[in-house]
Amino acid sequence: MARNKLLCIGLILLFALSCFAETKEVKFVGEWRIVKSIIPKLPIRAWIEDNNKDLLLEFSSNLGSIEIIVTNSTGDIIHKQSVDTKITSSTIISLNEEVKQGDILFITDKMNIISGNLLPTN
Repeated sequence: MARNKLLCIGLILLFALSCFAETKEVKFVGEWRIVKSIIPKLPIRAWIEDNNKDLLLEFSSNLGSIEIIVTNSTGDIIHKQSVDTKITSSTIISLNEEVKQGDILFITDKMNIISGNLLPTN
């Protein structure tokens, strides 16, 4: 019984500590028009994990199929992926290498497009 309690406490601590991992929010530029929404904020939020390789995306609305594109400072595509927001309300994208200054995240549904610097200058 005591062993089970210790195991449960250990699992709770493991999940709690992972929730406090440092992330950097990506600030987007552009508009995303949704016909049925009266909320002025963007229906997409994005963060970079502290390892500078993982992107976390959260979708507050069903946007259908969207395309996520990451480009480097010279405009070359370093990652491209489609996500169906009908199926998932969030996704994690693991990049092959750490993001660098000048890398840009683009999100589009062919009608709307928003972009954000992955490592903004302060």
